[in-house]
Amino acid sequence: MSQRQGTNLSGIIPSGNRVLVKPDEIDKVTAGGIIIPEPEAEKHAGAQSIGTLIAAGPDAWKHVTESVYRVIDGELRLAEVREKGYSEPFAQVNDRVAFAKYGGLVVEGMDGERYRVLNDEDITAVVEEGVNFTDIKSRNPVGV
Repeated sequence: MSQRQGTNLSGIIPSGNRVLVKPDEIDKVTAGGIIIPEPEAEKHAGAQSIGTLIAAGPDAWKHVTESVYRVIDGELRLAEVREKGYSEPFAQVNDRVAFAKYGGLVVEGMDGERYRVLNDEDITAVVEEGVNFTDIKSRNPVGV
């Protein structure tokens, strides 16, 4: 999966096994017309765990070999080689995804939008339209 696929206007290119997600925005007015105060909206925005996958680093979801060394007969020796990773990517660029609550690093892109840089393992699911993980309605970012 190329890190430059999709629409990435943030200026943030994830490296290694990192992914870039744009969290959904929180509507600040309820269906009944009640205006949600900024501190409450920010609290829910921070807890929001649904967003759009914008970009993936070159090693996202790839197998990694881990060498395990143990002291055997007084010497440090290679005891085991483990393969870690996944059989296929969890999500594709532009998919709406669920991610670890409060996970990753919150950064502001060149476009002035807030993003999260996460480990690929922090993506927990691809989410169908209409599914929300908060009691305040979220909406997809414009243009994604």
